[in-house]
Formats: sequence, structure tokens, C-alpha cells
Amino acid sequence: MTTFEWIASFVLAATMVPALSAKTQCPGNVASVPLRLVNGYQMIVPVSVNHSGPYQFLLDTGMQITAIDQSLAAALHLEAQGTAVVAGAGSRQAASMAQLDLLEAGSHAVPNTRVVVYDLQKLHIQGILGEDFLEHFDMLIDNVHGLVCLDETAAMHAGVKGSHIPLFARAEPEQGSAMPDLPIISVRLSDVARPVRLLLDSGANGIILYNTSEYLAPSRTGHLQGTGVDGEQLMFSVLPPQDVKIGPLELRRVTFVSLPGTQKDARAKGFDGNLTLGLFRRVFIAHADHFAVLEPR
Repeated sequence: MTTFEWIASFVLAATMVPALSAKTQCPGNVASVPLRLVNGYQMIVPVSVNHSGPYQFLLDTGMQITAIDQSLAAALHLEAQGTAVVAGAGSRQAASMAQLDLLEAGSHAVPNTRVVVYDLQKLHIQGILGEDFLEHFDMLIDNVHGLVCLDETAAMHAGVKGSHIPLFARAEPEQGSAMPDLPIISVRLSDVARPVRLLLDSGANGIILYNTSEYLAPSRTGHLQGTGVDGEQLMFSVLPPQDVKIGPLELRRVTFVSLPGTQKDARAKGFDGNLTLGLFRRVFIAHADHFAVLEPR
């Protein structure tokens, strides 16, 4: 049985917002993929599966492997090929695996992709586009203009300005797995002596810290109920606001929440929490060159 970690995404609010118009061109004139927001944070992109679709998928840099809802898998006559466990914030779910001939987002395609199949009905989406697809491209998420730019030619590099924030790579691959690296950066928090590592997470609408008893004084400002990406209700502790320093970028008085208890899955993946990409106007992730550029709002 294979374990796929889905630690990151959670929602603390559920406000519908209108779709954004994708009129702005991508840097380097690369082809864009339209992006719309649902529930105030879910980044939804059209994805085709085996030349069928498009279907509504969540763009999730916090998910290592692409997932497809059970009903869509049945409609596409995908055959189960093994089992898996999907680990999320405070939960674990059984799932099955399937093999795709082709996965496409706009004009960008990745052949022969293995995907997780399980119930996504509570999220009202048909799938989740994960890092196993996204790692093949440089990616720009433009939150202001509602578009995603994917590029395998490095054409966008010259058009993206800003400091290069290094991404961490795993020292060793996971045992028995060819899973992609997650986009993890180092940040400084005003109340934490050591650097903390945060996962750049397009599937979350908040900033969460795990295992805070190990590096943060036990002070709390309240509690907040949230919904995990699996639809389960979770209780978060609201932490005192932090000043956040990411390379030369400084964010003042940012609110974090913490999930009580020890989150071993996050520790095993090498990060201390998740950083929502909704904080920024644009986010550029250069997977092959292992850096990110973050443009604040």
C-alpha cells in the first residue's frame, strides 16, 4: 500500500467570489490556462483526461500526486490498479490508483500519469491537479488576472522579476516512491528563533503551522473551526500575529493557525506548515531550477 501525503489544504471561510477574467498575457507569450476562484480560495482550472473534458480540477501545489473523483473515474472507465492511503490534516483515507494515457491543462500535456481515485464530492470538484503534473513546467499563478502560465522552455524567466527564493529538495527520495518534491521555502517568524519551512500551497486559504510546541511559546488568541480538504471539520488554534521574512520580502502581522497535536506526516515531508498562495499577487515556481518568486499584494 502506498501513502500519498495531502497535508496542506484547508479552508477557514466559504465565500463565493466571481470568476476573474484572463486578459493579461503570460510572460514570454507562453500559453495561459484560465483560473477561477471558488469559495474564496479554491483555484480551479480546466483539465482534460484521456482526451475527454475539460473537467474542473483544483490546482494544488500541496498535493504530490493528481487525484480524480470516483464518479469521474467510473465515467471514464478507469480500472483500479492498486491501493493507496491519502494523508490529510488530521485524517487518513483509503483510495485506489489508476493509470491515465494523457493529462492536459490547456495546451500542456503529460502522458502516462498514475493518479489517486477517491471521493472528492464534498469539495465539489472533479479532480486535483498535483505536483506530479506541475513539476514538468515553470509555473506562474497570477491571482489578479485569473490565469496560470505553464512553460517548459524557460521563456518566462526573463519576464518574471523579483528575488529568487530557494526551494528545498529532499535529500533522499521516499522509500519505494518516485514522488515529486513539494515546493518548500525557508522563512523567519518574529516569535520563532529558528527558520521554519513552509510549503507553498495553492490549495489552502490560510497559513497553518504544525507541531508548534517544538518551537513556539504556548500562547493562543482563540480557536477557529475549519474544513479540511477531505470535507472533515477541524478545530484550529489561532496564534499571535507574526512578522514574516521571506528573503528580502517582509510581511507584517500575519495571522497563523495551528492544528493541535503532532503532525508526523508534515515532519516526514520536511516542512513546518503551509503558506497560502492567495497572499500574493503573483507566484512563480521554477521547478527545474528550484526557486520561487513571490510578489506581494
